[in-house]
Amino acid sequence: MRNEPLVETSPEQVTPTRKRIRELAERTSNGTLMRLFWLQGTRELWVEVCEPEFDVPIVIPAEPERALEAFHHPYAYVAAHSALPLAAEPLAAYQGGWPDGLGPALGR
Repeated sequence: MRNEPLVETSPEQVTPTRKRIRELAERTSNGTLMRLFWLQGTRELWVEVCEPEFDVPIVIPAEPERALEAFHHPYAYVAAHSALPLAAEPLAAYQGGWPDGLGPALGR
């Protein structure tokens, strides 16, 4: 699979610029895995919730000021902030970034 840069490059640039996804925190509660991610160089953060009974993780966009709230209480955060959870393929499938237009900003 060919990885495309997430940021447009100009002819003057020698190498393309790629924004990287960084995992900031991880925790498990009653078999449910929660991970907090950040798209480096932006204000985009999201929580990925992996429930043992579902095959697809739930992605919850988070406001930077409330990222820890979303991480510690993802379902309460969704209810309180009208953040729509998204079904997504595991982040490892993207190997370096979200495909154009499919990032965690969808649902805001």
